[in-house]
Amino acid sequence: MHYPIGLLFDLLASSSALPWNITVHFKSFPEKDLLHCPSKDAIEAHFMSCVKEADALKHKSQVINEMQKKDHKQLWMGLQNDRFDQFWAINRKLMEYPAEENGFRYIPFRIYQTTTERPFIQKLFRPVAADGQLHTLGDLLKEVCPSAVAPEE
Repeated sequence: MHYPIGLLFDLLASSSALPWNITVHFKSFPEKDLLHCPSKDAIEAHFMSCVKEADALKHKSQVINEMQKKDHKQLWMGLQNDRFDQFWAINRKLMEYPAEENGFRYIPFRIYQTTTERPFIQKLFRPVAADGQLHTLGDLLKEVCPSAVAPEE
């Protein structure tokens, strides 16, 4: 199983000082332990695929489809080169929503677990209930994994 970097940090190095020093192997790496990426372009393509998937859930793909190729490149280059302003100039568009929509359609959610045979639970979660009340992270956890939430007294 290959886990996202944030989860690996939580599991293996959360007591370490930040920034967490990692080594990315493009050659001569242990193929039994690491997922083989054929190129940097493959990593960029995977990142953009994840961005497009999230935008489909949040905005029906409207934001990403209105962007030009140069915007996609700026988003990736800002992330790759640790240039927050460059990244955020584009990412900001993906995080906005029209006021009349009262939030995103769905919030993509994935929780990793070590105690069951399912390595993770993935679910679409509406941020607003049918009655107009805003959902909280607690509401989501109660629905997806009730055993992880202490009962209310």
